[in-house]
Amino acid sequence: MLPSSLLVVYKRKGKIQPRYAKLSSENLTVTNRLIKAYTGGVGEKKKVLKTFVTDLENPGFEYRFVRALALLLDRRGVFVCSSKLDPAVLRRKIFEAAEEFGLPVSPEKRQQVLEFVASKTGLTAELIEGQMYADLDSELILTKVNAPSALDLLRQYNLSLAQTLLFDCTELTFEASGNWQNLFYAVKKLGLIYDVSRDCEDVFWVKIDGPASLFKLTKRYGINIAKLLPQIISNHDWTITAKILWKYTNEVCTFAMERIKHSPLLPKPNLRQVTYDSAVEESFASQFRALESGWVLKREPEPVLAGNYVIVPDFSLERAGLKVYLEVVGFWTEEYLRRKAEKLKQVDVKMILAVDEALSCEKLTALEKRPQLHFIYYRNKISLAPILRYLKAAFEEVKTKEIKLLQDLPVKFTEPIVSYAEFADRVGVSVEAVQAVLTANVPSGYLPLSNSLVSEKKLQQIHMVLNEARKQSGKLTLSQATQLIEATGLHDVSCALTALNYKIVWRGINSEQAEIVPSKNK
Repeated sequence: MLPSSLLVVYKRKGKIQPRYAKLSSENLTVTNRLIKAYTGGVGEKKKVLKTFVTDLENPGFEYRFVRALALLLDRRGVFVCSSKLDPAVLRRKIFEAAEEFGLPVSPEKRQQVLEFVASKTGLTAELIEGQMYADLDSELILTKVNAPSALDLLRQYNLSLAQTLLFDCTELTFEASGNWQNLFYAVKKLGLIYDVSRDCEDVFWVKIDGPASLFKLTKRYGINIAKLLPQIISNHDWTITAKILWKYTNEVCTFAMERIKHSPLLPKPNLRQVTYDSAVEESFASQFRALESGWVLKREPEPVLAGNYVIVPDFSLERAGLKVYLEVVGFWTEEYLRRKAEKLKQVDVKMILAVDEALSCEKLTALEKRPQLHFIYYRNKISLAPILRYLKAAFEEVKTKEIKLLQDLPVKFTEPIVSYAEFADRVGVSVEAVQAVLTANVPSGYLPLSNSLVSEKKLQQIHMVLNEARKQSGKLTLSQATQLIEATGLHDVSCALTALNYKIVWRGINSEQAEIVPSKNK
């Protein structure tokens, strides 16, 4: 973040944007020169470094841009006072001496005061004169600087500009692709007032009320909103819209940021590795993924609305458009349990609660009558069996509805090969439902295979290709047959060979030596 005096913006027709620094060769050159001045200026006073900053402004560079870069470098540096004695103590002794000798209205009188203080402290008059103001900001000595690359410094400058503009926002709305646990933790830690909504596309938007919309119009609250910005952009995808009260015209302007357009100008997101709140959660995730059950496990998914509150579940389990949330209730306090129970009463999505047996108390068991919530109790380790049973039942319920939908759907196939997966994706149902319907009621002129339907005409063409290849070489290996069949667009090789009355003759374990021959059982 920067002082408001260094903020540079574009404002037009009710829209406002920071004047981001382009990652151009000119800006990189200026930034590199400034970085070299700081890295080469270790041991120099801050006022010497500021002289170099002024020299960069003179050729015509935007002074606010140069000073902001210098300020960001100042924050990365370590400045210390060079005086061995406390300059405040030296000044007090000088003032006390001046009271005794009278005001130093002449150079001689001034020297007399300094020499008197020198005799009392064991220092020289010259040293006292040089160190009496050594604690002033301009007199501090640069001892170390953790300088970034020029590119990183420019990106940090752009982020700081956006944060500074948010000081005076009346409302901030954002959407993010993940990191919700950290986002809401930051929102609460910063003391921000928020509201969550979900649009027709099931995208969650979080609205933060700004200081200009509250009865307590405070700079500190605006700074706290600005502190949230790095957390928001630490995602694969994000969108931000804010309303800014432009204090110079008392006009409310719109400020917008989006990942595709602005992320190249901002610091690269610090995408954290997946972490777990407990060993119980980590063990469950590891074992569930190892099963390869067809369900996709996602850590800390999007929030779930619970009345005026939100819950960020520990996991979501997704399959064919069906989503079931999983919340692990382990460590607890009475207050935590009370708030958790109140939120869960208002949840309207399918959610599994894996509850430590030690929590089998009235506060939670009273929720077992709610149809959206399914309770599983564990001790030390979450059992997968009851979770898989619940998921299977939930999926079968959805699959039954999808089968009914497909049966009532008037469809006529014309393609030679109909992939179950592609058709399911087009219709918006599960592959299992498509396979169940198409294999139970096979369309005329088609044969069902494991992953697709193939027309009898297409199968006959494949049969002719295989026969021709066998005639030319006298035999046909499994590898050759596979290449020929897949070249036609069909990938159910084994099922296609069975449908064409071929069998595989194995000669060892090497598939390259396996041969396909016509089956005698027709």
